[in-house]
Amino acid sequence: MRFRDTLKFALELFVPEKLMHLGGSSASDPKAEASQNAATSLDAEEDVQHRKARRIIEELDHGQFGGPSFGPQTIELMSKALEGAEASLPEPASDQQLRLIAATILKVAGDGERDPVRLQAAARSAAMPALGSVAGNADGQPPSA
Repeated sequence: MRFRDTLKFALELFVPEKLMHLGGSSASDPKAEASQNAATSLDAEEDVQHRKARRIIEELDHGQFGGPSFGPQTIELMSKALEGAEASLPEPASDQQLRLIAATILKVAGDGERDPVRLQAAARSAAMPALGSVAGNADGQPPSA
Protein backbone atom coordinates (compact mmCIF):
# COMPACT_ATOMS: atom_id res chain seq x y z
CA MET A 1 0.00 0.00 0.00
CA ARG A 2 2.83 2.39 0.76
CA PHE A 3 4.53 1.78 -2.60
CA ARG A 4 1.25 2.49 -4.35
CA ASP A 5 0.86 5.86 -2.61
CA THR A 6 4.44 6.78 -3.42
CA LEU A 7 3.95 5.87 -7.05
CA LYS A 8 0.72 7.89 -7.23
CA PHE A 9 2.45 10.91 -5.71
CA ALA A 10 5.37 10.61 -8.15
CA LEU A 11 2.99 10.41 -11.10
CA GLU A 12 1.07 13.46 -9.90
CA LEU A 13 4.32 15.40 -9.85
CA PHE A 14 5.56 14.45 -13.28
CA VAL A 15 2.53 13.55 -15.38
CA PRO A 16 -0.01 16.20 -16.42
CA GLU A 17 -3.44 15.86 -14.86
CA LYS A 18 -5.10 15.17 -18.20
CA LEU A 19 -3.08 11.96 -18.52
CA MET A 20 -3.89 10.74 -15.01
CA HIS A 21 -6.95 8.60 -15.71
CA LEU A 22 -5.59 5.25 -14.52
CA GLY A 23 -7.65 3.66 -11.77
CA GLY A 24 -9.86 6.73 -11.38
CA SER A 25 -7.10 8.59 -9.58
CA SER A 26 -7.80 11.83 -11.37
CA ALA A 27 -11.14 11.84 -13.14
CA SER A 28 -11.69 15.11 -14.95
CA ASP A 29 -14.72 17.19 -14.11
CA PRO A 30 -16.40 18.51 -17.29
CA LYS A 31 -17.52 21.73 -15.56
CA ALA A 32 -14.05 22.44 -14.20
CA GLU A 33 -12.51 21.64 -17.57
CA ALA A 34 -14.95 23.98 -19.35
CA SER A 35 -14.20 26.84 -16.97
CA GLN A 36 -10.47 26.23 -17.36
CA ASN A 37 -10.84 26.30 -21.15
CA ALA A 38 -12.83 29.55 -20.94
CA ALA A 39 -10.18 31.13 -18.73
CA THR A 40 -7.46 29.95 -21.10
CA SER A 41 -9.27 31.42 -24.11
CA LEU A 42 -9.70 34.75 -22.31
CA ASP A 43 -6.01 34.80 -21.47
CA ALA A 44 -5.17 34.00 -25.07
CA GLU A 45 -7.43 36.81 -26.32
CA GLU A 46 -5.84 39.31 -23.93
CA ASP A 47 -2.41 38.15 -25.06
CA VAL A 48 -3.34 38.70 -28.71
CA GLN A 49 -4.63 42.21 -27.93
CA HIS A 50 -1.47 43.01 -25.97
CA ARG A 51 0.78 41.78 -28.77
CA LYS A 52 -1.22 43.81 -31.30
CA ALA A 53 -0.93 46.99 -29.21
CA ARG A 54 2.78 46.40 -28.65
CA ARG A 55 3.36 45.74 -32.37
CA ILE A 56 1.62 48.99 -33.34
CA ILE A 57 3.60 51.00 -30.79
CA GLU A 58 6.91 49.44 -31.86
CA GLU A 59 6.18 49.93 -35.58
CA LEU A 60 5.33 53.60 -35.10
CA ASP A 61 8.34 54.09 -32.84
CA HIS A 62 10.67 52.58 -35.45
CA GLY A 63 8.97 54.49 -38.26
CA GLN A 64 9.11 57.90 -36.59
CA PHE A 65 12.55 57.69 -35.11
CA GLY A 66 14.34 55.22 -37.38
CA GLY A 67 14.81 52.69 -34.63
CA PRO A 68 13.77 51.97 -31.08
CA SER A 69 13.81 55.22 -29.14
CA PHE A 70 12.06 54.03 -25.99
CA GLY A 71 13.09 51.42 -23.47
CA PRO A 72 11.15 48.21 -22.85
CA GLN A 73 9.37 49.63 -19.77
CA THR A 74 8.13 52.68 -21.69
CA ILE A 75 7.03 50.51 -24.63
CA GLU A 76 5.09 48.37 -22.14
CA LEU A 77 3.44 51.45 -20.58
CA MET A 78 2.47 52.80 -24.00
CA SER A 79 1.11 49.40 -25.07
CA LYS A 80 -1.06 49.19 -21.94
CA ALA A 81 -2.31 52.74 -22.56
CA LEU A 82 -3.28 51.78 -26.11
CA GLU A 83 -5.02 48.63 -24.85
CA GLY A 84 -6.94 50.70 -22.30
CA ALA A 85 -8.01 53.20 -24.92
CA GLU A 86 -9.14 50.42 -27.24
CA ALA A 87 -11.11 48.76 -24.44
CA SER A 88 -12.88 52.03 -23.61
CA LEU A 89 -14.11 52.54 -27.18
CA PRO A 90 -17.83 51.96 -27.76
CA GLU A 91 -17.16 49.97 -30.94
CA PRO A 92 -14.23 47.97 -32.31
CA ALA A 93 -11.48 50.17 -33.72
CA SER A 94 -9.77 49.65 -37.04
CA ASP A 95 -6.02 49.30 -37.35
CA GLN A 96 -5.82 52.85 -38.74
CA GLN A 97 -7.74 54.24 -35.77
CA LEU A 98 -5.45 52.41 -33.35
CA ARG A 99 -2.44 53.84 -35.16
CA LEU A 100 -3.79 57.38 -34.74
CA ILE A 101 -4.28 56.80 -31.02
CA ALA A 102 -0.83 55.20 -30.74
CA ALA A 103 0.74 58.20 -32.52
CA THR A 104 -0.73 60.47 -29.84
CA ILE A 105 0.64 58.21 -27.11
CA LEU A 106 4.09 58.28 -28.74
CA LYS A 107 3.99 62.07 -28.95
CA VAL A 108 3.08 62.41 -25.27
CA ALA A 109 5.78 59.90 -24.28
CA GLY A 110 8.25 61.68 -26.57
CA ASP A 111 7.58 64.86 -24.58
CA GLY A 112 8.81 63.00 -21.51
CA GLU A 113 5.59 61.68 -19.97
CA ARG A 114 5.96 58.30 -18.26
CA ASP A 115 3.03 58.34 -15.85
CA PRO A 116 0.73 55.45 -16.87
CA VAL A 117 -2.41 57.36 -15.81
CA ARG A 118 -1.49 60.37 -17.97
CA LEU A 119 -0.54 58.19 -20.92
CA GLN A 120 -3.91 56.45 -20.64
CA ALA A 121 -5.71 59.82 -20.41
CA ALA A 122 -3.91 61.01 -23.56
CA ALA A 123 -4.88 57.79 -25.31
CA ARG A 124 -8.53 58.18 -24.32
CA SER A 125 -8.62 61.82 -25.39
CA ALA A 126 -7.17 60.81 -28.76
CA ALA A 127 -9.56 57.89 -29.17
CA MET A 128 -12.79 59.77 -29.82
CA PRO A 129 -11.43 62.25 -32.41
CA ALA A 130 -9.63 59.36 -34.13
CA LEU A 131 -12.91 57.46 -34.42
CA GLY A 132 -14.68 60.46 -35.88
CA SER A 133 -11.93 61.48 -38.32
CA VAL A 134 -11.43 57.99 -39.73
CA ALA A 135 -15.17 57.37 -39.95
CA GLY A 136 -15.61 60.70 -41.71
CA ASN A 137 -12.74 60.10 -44.10
CA ALA A 138 -13.94 56.61 -45.01
CA ASP A 139 -16.98 57.88 -46.92
CA GLY A 140 -15.59 61.26 -47.93
CA GLN A 141 -17.91 63.12 -45.56
CA PRO A 142 -16.72 65.21 -42.62
CA PRO A 143 -17.46 63.69 -39.22
CA SER A 144 -20.89 64.59 -37.92
CA ALA A 145 -21.06 66.48 -34.66
